[in-house]
Amino acid sequence: MAETAIITVRPESGCLVAVIEVPRISEGPTLDAVQAKLAELTTADPAGKILIDFRQVELMCSATLAVLVRFYRDLVERGGRIALCGLQQPVRKTFELTRLDQLFRIEPDIPAGLARLT
Repeated sequence: MAETAIITVRPESGCLVAVIEVPRISEGPTLDAVQAKLAELTTADPAGKILIDFRQVELMCSATLAVLVRFYRDLVERGGRIALCGLQQPVRKTFELTRLDQLFRIEPDIPAGLARLT
C-alpha cells in the first residue's frame, strides 16, 4: 500500500506551490510531516517564493501555527517570500483570531497567490 503524501510540491510561474493534501493537520505524524517538508523547501530553495495551498485543510492544531511562523521566519531571513491560499473558514478564522493574517499574505486561490508572489 502506497503512502499518501501530506504535501505535494510543484513549480509554477517561478514559484513553488505546496499543496497540503490532508483535511486535518493534527499533532503527531501529520504535523511532523508538514514540518519536515517545509524545512526541506527552505533548504532546497532558501530565497524562493513559496505558496502554500490550504484548500483541502478543514482543521489544524494550534501547533501548526508555530510551524508556519518558524517557516516564515526562516524563509524571509534568507530573502524568500511566502503566501497562503485557499483557507477554509475555520482555518481562516484561526489566522484572524491569532492575528497571523497580518503576518502572512493570504489569498483566495492559487492564481491570486501566484500573482501576489510574482
